[in-house]
Amino acid sequence: MPLVTSDQAIESALRSDGIIPDIIDSIHQTTLLDVSFGDGKDVTLGNTLAVSETQHTPRVTFMSENPSDKYTLIMTDPDAPSRNEPRMREYRHWIVTNLSGSSPTEFAPSNLSQGTELTSYMGPAPPRGTGPHRYVFLLYKQSHGTNVDTLQQSLSSDRPGFRAKQFSSHGQLELVGANYFFAENK
Repeated sequence: MPLVTSDQAIESALRSDGIIPDIIDSIHQTTLLDVSFGDGKDVTLGNTLAVSETQHTPRVTFMSENPSDKYTLIMTDPDAPSRNEPRMREYRHWIVTNLSGSSPTEFAPSNLSQGTELTSYMGPAPPRGTGPHRYVFLLYKQSHGTNVDTLQQSLSSDRPGFRAKQFSSHGQLELVGANYFFAENK
């Protein structure tokens, strides 16, 4: 029986739930991305959380080998207004740049000043009856050429229609971590 690495398991989960190719083309996960809401509501590669549990800014933790590295975190919903009719794909819920790398880095509502918030956090609000939505967290390592002002200027004022692939390519960002959950408004 072949050995399955955590990188392969993560990619398999992302493919199984259509995040590859709907949002990203592929991933070579080098950083574990832990996300949790409130008291113990962890995001675990496709679990389901109640919309009411996800309305406040989550705590995000990741490991970095180099404290001088900078990261960008994105939260996006590719299922707007529904997975069957994603005309507004992707809906941008949150973007934070210039997160410092350390071991571990914890980014929580209490220390939002650590990074530069380009898009303030907006909790999930899927339209009633549109089925489960995928809420995806993407962690990118910034290159030395990443210009946050240029990234800010590339964002429209509208949250719908965001494209993580284009944004990351434009910003010279390298995808290093991903995690996601489902939420539905029945």
